[in-house]
Amino acid sequence: MSESNKPGTTSKDKLIADLKQMLADTDALLQATTGQVNEKITGLRTRLQENLKTAPDRLAEFAAADVDETRQDIRDALQKISDATTQASEAASEAAQKAEDSVKKATESGKEAAQHAAAAAQHTLAAARAAADKALKAIQDWMR
Repeated sequence: MSESNKPGTTSKDKLIADLKQMLADTDALLQATTGQVNEKITGLRTRLQENLKTAPDRLAEFAAADVDETRQDIRDALQKISDATTQASEAASEAAQKAEDSVKKATESGKEAAQHAAAAAQHTLAAARAAADKALKAIQDWMR
């Protein structure tokens, strides 16, 4: 099974494997036509040899650029997750503070304050859910 047909390889991995195979085939073709002295073949052989010399370096640059891009994508995704986590943490902290304040008011003013505390808690819960949804979306975006 060729490297490009193995299960679990990405399209980029397949492309790199296919290009490596093409380079090997081109080199074999050059070796097979060594004794031929036709002017067109000689010119083509010269160009192919020059391209074969530079192709591995270009392929390595492509692979390295892909790795760098992937690393940056991971950093970006982690930053989104960190931001969403911070927002969720801040929302939870605000919710706790509002709940504490509401409890204090409830003990001071009875039923009306308790209802206010419940409304504040619901509002805070909605904010926490929104922050959690943002965190989940950031993770889903990263997984794509």
